[in-house]
Amino acid sequence: MAEQLNVALTPIQQDNLETLKQQWLKLEHNANNSIFTHWYFIATWLAFINYKGKLLTVSFKGDIIGLAILTENTLFKNGVKVKQLWLNRTGDPKLDQIWNEYNDILCEKGLEYSIRGAVINFFETELTTFDELIIGVSIENIKETPRSHKIMPHVSWQAVSYQTDLKLEYKNWQCFIKSLSANTRYQIKRSAKLFGGIDNLKINAAKNAEEAVNFLVEAGKLHKIRWKNQNSGFENDKFVEFHQQFIKQNFHLNVIDVLEISTPEQAICYLYNFRYENKVYFYLSGIKYSKDNKLKPGLLAHSLAISYYADQGFKYYDFMGGEGRYKESLSNTKGSLIVVNFRRKTVPFLISRILNKIRSSCA
Repeated sequence: MAEQLNVALTPIQQDNLETLKQQWLKLEHNANNSIFTHWYFIATWLAFINYKGKLLTVSFKGDIIGLAILTENTLFKNGVKVKQLWLNRTGDPKLDQIWNEYNDILCEKGLEYSIRGAVINFFETELTTFDELIIGVSIENIKETPRSHKIMPHVSWQAVSYQTDLKLEYKNWQCFIKSLSANTRYQIKRSAKLFGGIDNLKINAAKNAEEAVNFLVEAGKLHKIRWKNQNSGFENDKFVEFHQQFIKQNFHLNVIDVLEISTPEQAICYLYNFRYENKVYFYLSGIKYSKDNKLKPGLLAHSLAISYYADQGFKYYDFMGGEGRYKESLSNTKGSLIVVNFRRKTVPFLISRILNKIRSSCA
């Protein structure tokens, strides 16, 4: 089908954003997308990058079946100039620290491989001044996208992802923790007891955008303590700017949760989550740690949040990418997320590929 699809790349017209919005939202109704390809996330991001991207459109017989934003970036790798195209990202680490996972072309359901294949073919044949097209962070099977032998995929980043299926009975917290391993269950129950018992703990969800931003500020203070000198997003003014704008502009859509988990004496954890369709995406936390390692405020907070969301009827609690013992302890599904660079077979990239294989074989 890829040969029958029409792919176009056009400038984004700020005075025509309403049309783009309607096209995007219409396609969302028939797509397996995520919060990170939801129009309101994309719209906030477009304003954030000052509309510097271009609109990628895939159509079939006049109907739009694929949408994404491409941005250009140039860097030097080992002294060689590389021209890149990034899908729904910029290539600027400071701007991309917002780290949109499940990032992909917004595709009509069932046509994902054909649409991605058409885009890669368009990159190969029409965007010939660029050396690589970068897609991610995405599900692992994106590297299997159909392509010609002239384009090679390179996985430049990979991480384990974790998810918990939210069974209806998990709305009872005791029922959820019974599903966990004996060791995890013991740690959570002990921690709850040390915080005064489960009835002493409360989840307070931000009620409006102002309160959500305030909670995020408090989460940031704790996050910076935990990740001091380890590249906390809250040390990046662009990261903070994006998320505050996303909350202020979209909190009313009910796609954002900032939870404060507390005792009457103190807040022990903040969770910044996204809600989309039947899934909750855990994005980040701010945890009040102590010297007493018997206290597990993060583990306890997530167990309470899982019960909280099961009670609301959500089906999945997604911890997303990144290793974490607490994620593994609370999850029942494991996957992989990747970033794929679709590269032309230039000499520098072929040499890099050979060197990577040598390193892998020696590891």
